[in-house]
Amino acid sequence: MNKKYLRHAVLAAAIGSVSQGAMAAGFYLQETSASGLGRAFAAENTIGDNASILARNPAGSALFDTYTLTGGITYVDPGIDVSGEVTYFALNPATGTYFPAGTVPANADDYATSAFIPNGYLAAPINDDWSLGLAMYTDFGLETDFPDSFPGSVIANQTDLLTLNIQPSVAYSINDAFSIGASINFLYADATLKTSFPNDFTLNPALADATILDVKGDGWDVSWSVGAIWEIDDNTRAGISYHAIYDPKLKGDINSDVIPTGAPFDDASGNLTLNLPDTLELGLYHRFENNWAIAFGYMWTHWSRFERLEAFIPSGGEGFNPLPIKEENFQDGSRYSLAGEYFYNDRVTVRFGYAYDEGAARDGFNLHEEETIKEETGLDLPVTWRTLSIPDTDRQWLTLGGTYKHDDRLSVDAGLAYIWGDDELIQEVSNLGTLVAFYDGGTTKTTAWLFSAGVNYSF
Repeated sequence: MNKKYLRHAVLAAAIGSVSQGAMAAGFYLQETSASGLGRAFAAENTIGDNASILARNPAGSALFDTYTLTGGITYVDPGIDVSGEVTYFALNPATGTYFPAGTVPANADDYATSAFIPNGYLAAPINDDWSLGLAMYTDFGLETDFPDSFPGSVIANQTDLLTLNIQPSVAYSINDAFSIGASINFLYADATLKTSFPNDFTLNPALADATILDVKGDGWDVSWSVGAIWEIDDNTRAGISYHAIYDPKLKGDINSDVIPTGAPFDDASGNLTLNLPDTLELGLYHRFENNWAIAFGYMWTHWSRFERLEAFIPSGGEGFNPLPIKEENFQDGSRYSLAGEYFYNDRVTVRFGYAYDEGAARDGFNLHEEETIKEETGLDLPVTWRTLSIPDTDRQWLTLGGTYKHDDRLSVDAGLAYIWGDDELIQEVSNLGTLVAFYDGGTTKTTAWLFSAGVNYSF
């Protein structure tokens, strides 16, 4: 089994670790609170109506004069469908050239799996000047699962990425108008990545349902964030926050049914580093005198630092350290959000919002990958930046939510969102040495429903 096969087999598994998951740009998760969901997360780093602000701005604990707990959960039900076909090209050993060995339909519905995303926060004022905070939430994650019969399973099959962010923070009130804060962020990531041959692989029935790669790994990383809040007057507030980069190194085991015993990927240790982006968020919130309020939000995500994936297989020796996997070449993106609130009475608040979220995957074609495939196989095939695992696109949000205040200490939040994106072309190639698989198709549906509930309690 040659290194060319191994390189593209690893590509098929590792690329899944950055799938779109819960419908945010790239694989970023916005879902930090039920109240925020109702506002499409506009000015979520600014408003501070509960302790969930600590996920977005470490200065947020300065807004509370009593100990405050917030906890909640969001259910994400994505609907991503693809439709196309896979053409297999087989190697003729006698001539060293590839010939078409068959074309089959390759369609999959709802292959992004539904998930629950929990969160929890504590804001703890110490005195008039200092306060502490603790946030536990997730900001990156996904779960995708193609049918075992999907002809493109050699490119993308099953992926599960879970992250947990534990974020202790401290805030200082400079005066009645300005507060600043900082936090240390501990990120834990756990991933399971798998690619395999279809269970009805007629070109070679002996390989049907065979695992190409089964990768399991986890790891930690430490980062930081800073933020500030400006209370312009009793009704107007502005916020700014910055979350620094993460570079978690996922370490684990790699196994395969088809790579021979003794090869670098046979129950061997390996690692892969994810270059996750930093973010900058701005917010502005104003409450009018007539029971209405408005919120504006902007978030910039530094996706361009996510340029490529490289794996390291220590037992593989030269050629596998590093092992080039995939050039991603993501682009920086912006998210714009606008929301309104109506305070029906002292107990009931109604929210609604809209957001436009720019995707991280580039339009157009990956000319470098096209040239690499042509050099390795002689096949002239188009390759888009978008892949089956990352059908990323610009998306829009419509949201609705509210809060019911039981008394001065206890309140409950609820939020609902519908997200949709444009259909996109996907053309992708996987070179498995003696076999090349070419997917030609695209997304036919990119939508999601989000439902969220939360509870707030002040001591």
